[in-house]
Amino acid sequence: MSTPIRFEIRDRIATLTLNRPDKLNALVPEMKEGFEEALAKAAEPGVKALFLRGEGRAFCAGGDIGWMAKALAEGRWSELEALLDLGAAVAFTLATLPKPVVAVVQGPAAGAGMSLALGADLRIATTEVLFSMAFVKLGLHPDWGGSVGLSRLVNPAIAAELMLTGDAIDAARAQALGLVNQLVPADHLEAAVDALARRLAAGPAATFARIKATLLRNQGLDAESLRARLEAEGTQMKAAMRHPDAKEGLAAFLEKRAPSFA
Repeated sequence: MSTPIRFEIRDRIATLTLNRPDKLNALVPEMKEGFEEALAKAAEPGVKALFLRGEGRAFCAGGDIGWMAKALAEGRWSELEALLDLGAAVAFTLATLPKPVVAVVQGPAAGAGMSLALGADLRIATTEVLFSMAFVKLGLHPDWGGSVGLSRLVNPAIAAELMLTGDAIDAARAQALGLVNQLVPADHLEAAVDALARRLAAGPAATFARIKATLLRNQGLDAESLRARLEAEGTQMKAAMRHPDAKEGLAAFLEKRAPSFA
């Protein structure tokens, strides 16, 4: 059985790959150990940068809706909340990791998948990419640092639009909003990734760390305030999951119908 997280370090570049391509790399609790081990190794001195990837035709479709619906129906709150806590921990680690983090995005990056991409410092995307803060369509609140990351990157009106509608945006609009640093055709993606990886591998690690700290500080954040924002986001999502709208939203998605929210 394949592992849901793959990790490797090559030429001073770490790569964490979500490896559930048949489920569009949807997030499940079984990824916890893989995330924790990978992020710990990425923090080691010999690594210059971390790349986040998704296997197959998607970056990440967000939480595994089938698993979430079943867990919610069975009242497995500890498992659901553990997945949310993992997301907050991942988002915190990516933001405070003293080295560049790059998301390589192809195909869908929805819900927590978009959140994960926004947690990176840089994003390379293909022209086929679709980003969506789709939580609201399921009666849910953004998680995995999505509300925090989006608010760091775009103005409040755009953040409100994307979170309140959940509508997908294509590659061109994502780039225009500043959510994508480099947009390339799918057949040029690996060349673009390799070029950036080589450049970062040759860069000054100590200066990278200082720049990461400065980027946070210039947005009025430090480790303590960032953690507080992520915890507040998680509190809202945990409350949303316990509201009847969440059960209805998840069921409607699986049944391929429009939800009937309260």
